[in-house]
Amino acid sequence: VCGTNAFNPLCANYTRDTLELVGEPVSGMARCPYDPRHANVAVFADGSLFTGTVTDFLAIDAVIYRSLGDSPALRTVKHDSKWFREPFFVSAVEYGPHIYFFFREMAMEFHHLEKVMVSRVARVCKADLGGSQRVLEKQWTTFLKARLNCSVPGDSHFYFNLLHATSNIIHMQGRDVILGLFSTPPNSIPGSAVCVFDMQQLAHVFEGRFKEQKSPESIWTPVPDEAVPKPRNRNIL
Repeated sequence: VCGTNAFNPLCANYTRDTLELVGEPVSGMARCPYDPRHANVAVFADGSLFTGTVTDFLAIDAVIYRSLGDSPALRTVKHDSKWFREPFFVSAVEYGPHIYFFFREMAMEFHHLEKVMVSRVARVCKADLGGSQRVLEKQWTTFLKARLNCSVPGDSHFYFNLLHATSNIIHMQGRDVILGLFSTPPNSIPGSAVCVFDMQQLAHVFEGRFKEQKSPESIWTPVPDEAVPKPRNRNIL
């Protein structure tokens, strides 16, 4: 059990039947937030705890973190807006060799125009061992993220940009899918929608092309295949 513990996050093990404390409590930092109003998601997989939360009282340092298992503790890069920009974590699920995190955040790709909140899905490999002493030490090397598109199709798409909740992974018509509840932002026409995402299609997206922004004023463009290091991090399983 992990809790905010009066703004001093703490985790402890208890027996299921008698709720007797087992061992000593440990720090809950990066496993749950300081404030119960801050977003927090977690899932146990392969003996480790995977969390999406914030690590500080002001909720500035957002993190996807692995801990409590035999694998080394890993986190996302600190204070890098290309990894996260004011995220609000909604859910986390295990699927195959990966953990998927669903959240919404301020979009870097639109920051030169206006503040736009969009929904995302991020993925890390459960078996990730982290980087070297020079590159991504104690940090994820398999982190990827993509935008979740929940919209009404047409000549000009009408987007439901704000993700509020997801289902667990369910089997529907021969496919593994996850359902998401979306809404429009407060300054838009009020509306909500439920969109279905095929887990195999999400996995396929993460095998697609990357995008980059060559300067703060430029638009985001696809990265040429020859500029992507080989092997890609999807092969770290």
